[in-house]
Amino acid sequence: MSQSPTRSIKCNPTNGEVKREKFELKKNFGFWSGVATVVGGLVGSGIFVSPVGVLKSVNGSIGVCLLVWVGSGLIAMMSALCYCELGASLRTSGGEVTSFHAAYGPALSFMFTWSRVLINPGNAATLQVFASYLLSPFYSDGCAPPDSAIKLIAILLLCFLIYLNCVSVKKTVNFEIAFSIIKLLAMALIATGGIVWLALGNDIGKNNFQNGFEPGPLAALTAWDVGMAIYQGNFAYSGYRFLFIICEEIKNVKKNLPRATITALFLVMMMYILVNVGYLSVLTVDEIISSKAVAVTFGKKVLGPMAFLIPLIVCLSTMGNQNGILLVTARLSFAAGRSGLMPRILSMIHVKYFSPIPALLLDFLLVSFFILLGDAKTLIDAFSFFEWTVTGLNAASVFILRRKFPYLDRPYRVPTVIPILLVCLSIYFVVLPFLRRPSFVFVFAVIFYILTLIGYYLYVVKKLRLPGSRRATIFLQKLLQCAETDWDGNEFEKEEKQL
Repeated sequence: MSQSPTRSIKCNPTNGEVKREKFELKKNFGFWSGVATVVGGLVGSGIFVSPVGVLKSVNGSIGVCLLVWVGSGLIAMMSALCYCELGASLRTSGGEVTSFHAAYGPALSFMFTWSRVLINPGNAATLQVFASYLLSPFYSDGCAPPDSAIKLIAILLLCFLIYLNCVSVKKTVNFEIAFSIIKLLAMALIATGGIVWLALGNDIGKNNFQNGFEPGPLAALTAWDVGMAIYQGNFAYSGYRFLFIICEEIKNVKKNLPRATITALFLVMMMYILVNVGYLSVLTVDEIISSKAVAVTFGKKVLGPMAFLIPLIVCLSTMGNQNGILLVTARLSFAAGRSGLMPRILSMIHVKYFSPIPALLLDFLLVSFFILLGDAKTLIDAFSFFEWTVTGLNAASVFILRRKFPYLDRPYRVPTVIPILLVCLSIYFVVLPFLRRPSFVFVFAVIFYILTLIGYYLYVVKKLRLPGSRRATIFLQKLLQCAETDWDGNEFEKEEKQL
């Protein structure tokens, strides 16, 4: 039996009626905070550390590389438009946990939820990038920081971000706004520095752009190479779904969700292209491909004594990115918990801070595990096709939900050709890794998905629970001072019933 949540009480001065506020996640996101959240999710350390994969995949062809960055951005924009229709019409937090449940049923939603929450080594890798850059000034050239120190710093940063998300959603949002501004300024610095060098007559930049479509690299280029380049470029845009996951916390969600998502994605796409132009205005193709941290190499050439700003920028960008990821990932677990797809304790929020503390603590445990695990490259490779699978299912769900809920209010409708095109692209990019780089590691993913289906049957269908789970839930609820929200179902389902 759950505790009764603490609610604020308001009195109507005219008739003395007592009104209890609804106990739920608060609406802390407006247009600009929404833009900042998406920018924070999109921009991590990748654009500053290693945007090499795209250039290497296209055999060093500068012209094709820039076109791939544009193409990847446009694909992300199309996918974001699908999310905008779904989010503005469903208006329920949880992202694909909600839309997949509505479109495909609880089994697929269960599989997605556990895949997204449990298999996420990317967060641990990014936090260790932060630690490496933070410690690098204390070690001489050619001497890397010890692995134990990197893991310790990564876990300490994780603790700080989890604490911030737990005690104040507003401060978390303000943190995200500040760091998103820093990221945009940092990318503007790199772009401007490179373009200034090009304008001053830098021979490397002139040669790069005059020979952007040089026949040599193009001759050996295949459709597979371009496909793999887009495959890698797409990962740089994977944070555009953030607002879709926190729908219930957005003010005027029907307007702010599509406007903020598209504005942020357009800004980041332009900055990604300009940053690549900045790099290519200063560095040769060989320097970029051989560099472990291309922004640092750029900084040493352009910024001189101010080159220390680049490691600082990488650290700040990583902090902002991880802050946004933790905020959003917790809402996935929260939404899955109240839908019965994950343990009930995850559906609860703190009675004072209105934050999903149990879900945030789950994130802490999982990310800490992957930090301590070390190299998770095998897991990352095994689930590399996961994002495109989600993109394709999301695009297809637009049609399914239009048919299942035809009378649902859709303030924004994505043009029909866009989800069709995305489904086709998704099929291609899901199959591509198997044809291009067949590997035994994909068996890991297949085994995991089979296990999730078995888990769904036992946990959701048969409703089996571990002995003592109810007692453990009550204990954790009291310990964390959490309670279930006043949630009475999905908004779109209630509207459909009224019709």
